[in-house]
Amino acid sequence: MEIGDLFGPGLSTQEEPPTVVVHGVAGIGKSTLARQVRRAWEEGWLFKDLFKHVFYFNCRELAQSETMSLAELITKDWAAPDAPIGQILSQPEQLLFILDNLDEPKWDLKEQSSELCPHWSQQQQVHTLLGSLLKKTLLPTASLLITARITALWRLKTSLKHPRWVEVLGFSDSARKEYFYKYFTDRRQAIRAFTLVESNPALFTMCLMPLVSWLVCTCLKQQMEQEQPLSLTSQTTTALCLHYFFHVLQAQSLATKLRGFCSLAAEGTCQGKTLFSPEDFREHGLDGANISTLLNMGVLQEHPTPRSYSFIHLCFQEFFAAISYALGDRVLKSGRFNNIIITIDLTGVYDRHDLFGEPTTCFLFGLLSDQGMREMESIFKCSLSQKRLPSLLHLAKREVLLKRLNLDPYSWHLLHCFYEIQDENFMKNIYTFNKMRICVQTDMELLLFTFFFTFCHHIERLQLIEGGQHRQARRTSGAFLYSWGPFTDSWWKMFFSILKVPGSLRELDLSGNSLSCSAVQSLCDALKSPHCHLATLRLVSCGLRNNCCKDLASMLGASPNLTELDLGQNDLGDLGVRLLCEGIRQPACQLRNLR
Repeated sequence: MEIGDLFGPGLSTQEEPPTVVVHGVAGIGKSTLARQVRRAWEEGWLFKDLFKHVFYFNCRELAQSETMSLAELITKDWAAPDAPIGQILSQPEQLLFILDNLDEPKWDLKEQSSELCPHWSQQQQVHTLLGSLLKKTLLPTASLLITARITALWRLKTSLKHPRWVEVLGFSDSARKEYFYKYFTDRRQAIRAFTLVESNPALFTMCLMPLVSWLVCTCLKQQMEQEQPLSLTSQTTTALCLHYFFHVLQAQSLATKLRGFCSLAAEGTCQGKTLFSPEDFREHGLDGANISTLLNMGVLQEHPTPRSYSFIHLCFQEFFAAISYALGDRVLKSGRFNNIIITIDLTGVYDRHDLFGEPTTCFLFGLLSDQGMREMESIFKCSLSQKRLPSLLHLAKREVLLKRLNLDPYSWHLLHCFYEIQDENFMKNIYTFNKMRICVQTDMELLLFTFFFTFCHHIERLQLIEGGQHRQARRTSGAFLYSWGPFTDSWWKMFFSILKVPGSLRELDLSGNSLSCSAVQSLCDALKSPHCHLATLRLVSCGLRNNCCKDLASMLGASPNLTELDLGQNDLGDLGVRLLCEGIRQPACQLRNLR
């Protein structure tokens, strides 16, 4: 989908003007897309014939006002001091309102029926004014573009009229490369940086998030400027943030003030607050000099009217908030689970629908890992205890028992938490079911799946189904991985990594999925692993030709446990069949059935 399709010709048949909701995980590029729409319209190459006026509002800033009229709202985004309100509103069908980060303020947008704005000049509470736009009771023919995190959609759905949902999935492989080449103006530096990151599959995968790509490029740029050897070994977003803030920016230079800064971030997260006044900083022991230091580091940004400060990205506030929880400086209470003692209970901050989908929780898992604890002990010069970890893991295990990873998008947030902590002892006992249905859309989700699946010791069968969840699975037991594809060679290489670690998988069904020669090579390489216990491999109708058979034949003599191979409905030709027959004759070949 291209940016021009957001309000494309396909929407013109709708009776109601569109409300487009752009959603996705934190740091995936939603706000970047929203600003790009506005900038492209101003430059005259996007929606110029569709909209006469496009207004952009960051809801983080709107939340600083208690009341506002529609006229005042429009004036906020008007270049001149006085906006011709009457003229602008005379053709509301040619207006587009962009409401960026609508989910950030903790507004209640659901119950606005008795307070909806009857006129554009009337003062109303800001959330009531926005609720009127969302419900289409104010300017019903205007179009809306909204951005929100995927975890907040359940709170917004009842407030929207005829929404169109668009999910941002991040950078493709080629877009990641393009980003690096734009960030580094020196082509040689771009090549060095991209080559290094590409050699780290986990880090390269995480770079599908624009925020992570920026962090990685910034870290490598500093190493180049200081003429240091290029090195970045981070495998998780928490590890990357620790490296950026405490090895690149040297945030520990705040010394004793750092703990207060983390507490400020946690308090803001708890209260749904993203803009902080100088007084807020003073309450946490931070003065003007500390604020200047944080501004110079690039951790904070200043908002002049009224004078306030925010983190340059909400994820960074959530990262420092997680540090405060990990240190034990924030202890929240909740009566949700009465049978366990919860010393760090984020259920006091987030609704159950949000808990494991919030970056704060994900970062907390990463900080409470062995590596995270070592880093924090070094930063804060103190000895820390992991006594808070069991309660958090107990909550996570209850969630797994509840969800069973059955085609629920929320499952990915839970898996991301597990990936951040990398606790093998915990993971061995987390999933005791023999069935799973889950849908993969991005490389990041595939990374999380391959990590998690290696600990699913009760699952013996796995079937990959291309074409989404509507396609019927061949069996009723085992794991079913749904994906829309198309699958790149790097995608297959990561997927086949599940065969290279000790596990219980005995049958793999890839039937109906197109496999390139490179993908077949990656598969055969994985099947030769001494840890691979696969006995049955189904490759029916995978588009295989005779040029794949040499690798398959070689694998037959090296795969320790493969006894059944189904190659039906592939155009292997006489040459391919001869190669396979030679493979079967190898003394080490265990194959009993070949179709």
